[in-house]
Amino acid sequence: MSGRTRGASRDGAPVKTSNRKPADERRAEILRCATRLFAAHGFDTTTMDDVASAAKITKRTLYRYMSTKDELLFEIHDSFAGYSSVLAGLPPGSDDPVAELTELIRLHVAMVADHTTEIGVFFEERKHLTGPHARRIEERRDAYERRAVAIIERGVSAGVFHALPCRAVAQAILGAMTEMYRWYSPGGTMGVDQLAAAHTRLFLYGAAADRDVGGFPCDRPPARPVAPESLGARERVRRAATTSFAGRGFHATSMRDLAEVANVTKGAVMYHAGYKNDLLEEIIAAAFHGGIEVLASASRPGDRAITSTHRLVCAHLGFLSTHLDAIAVVNDNMRYLDGEAFARIDRLRDQWLGHFSDLLHKSMAEGELAAFDIGFLTRTLVGMLNSAARWYRPDGPLPPGQLAAIFSRLFFSGISTGPPPALTR
Repeated sequence: MSGRTRGASRDGAPVKTSNRKPADERRAEILRCATRLFAAHGFDTTTMDDVASAAKITKRTLYRYMSTKDELLFEIHDSFAGYSSVLAGLPPGSDDPVAELTELIRLHVAMVADHTTEIGVFFEERKHLTGPHARRIEERRDAYERRAVAIIERGVSAGVFHALPCRAVAQAILGAMTEMYRWYSPGGTMGVDQLAAAHTRLFLYGAAADRDVGGFPCDRPPARPVAPESLGARERVRRAATTSFAGRGFHATSMRDLAEVANVTKGAVMYHAGYKNDLLEEIIAAAFHGGIEVLASASRPGDRAITSTHRLVCAHLGFLSTHLDAIAVVNDNMRYLDGEAFARIDRLRDQWLGHFSDLLHKSMAEGELAAFDIGFLTRTLVGMLNSAARWYRPDGPLPPGQLAAIFSRLFFSGISTGPPPALTR
């Protein structure tokens, strides 16, 4: 039993059912409440009753505005206008790709900063969207990405941008900025305008003090997963959980689902893996341990810090290419860990993140980087890498090594062919 009574909210407060608010205000309040509940408890465990209680309306009133949770999730995306707001703000028919990309970056950063919770809910719960709602979101995303790609293509044609694969560059830039929702704070050391300026400088001119940093080879092949037929029952259960948590979500996956996918009994799932929460922590811990091991083995004695950083990028993308589901579990389900489990995983995450931040600190100390905030550089590089898990496909046109070379070139040298403006340390 939940302990909640009829007409009470999750915190036990009585529900007021006044309907005097104007319709647009009521609708906005419903979306705010749904966003908070989805962020705190997840899409699957939040009911329409919960949303009605939080909005202090009756369920009947709620259904006048939203007929399903699917519609609520779709409208949360629309509530911050998302891609449409950025596209609407771009100047039509611009003949200056640099200015247009600069404006896109400014608008995108501002949009993310203003709607971190909504964006987090959308990206971490969008797997639940189906049918026309899912198609409309995909169409809007694709139109937005095409606009970014078109800006970069015009820049390449005009000779003001380097001839890198335009779609991969657009995905990297957009992904890195969107990942701001995980770490941006209005009270942080960098405001929205500063963040937009830092992103613009980074993506146009790169982080390196000397933009001519040479090639970025990738000589580390990605590890291949173990063939399913060679797995024991425990590993089959863990792989079934990884696939199901990534595809359906943690709350939407039952122990019976895991038993069916792993081809074992429900009792065997409990015997080999314990409870779902135990499995979730085990999967996320294994992903971080694997990532840490790969990163630790990537550096070479005597390498410049920039070269070592590129090797981390290459190693991470190689790991990502064979662990897409595990990384999706980390990105979208880590918040469902309980307090002690979250603290244990958070220590692993800090250890993993430290491999990147330590090398960037070293690069700065050795004069290899321009005057950027190291925290910003670390989060942006990691955000670029993590965002690739949402769109990278092993059967796509870019193998991990080639993608790593593009990411490193973008991060250290930028895409502009022109000289960077003066920047004092």
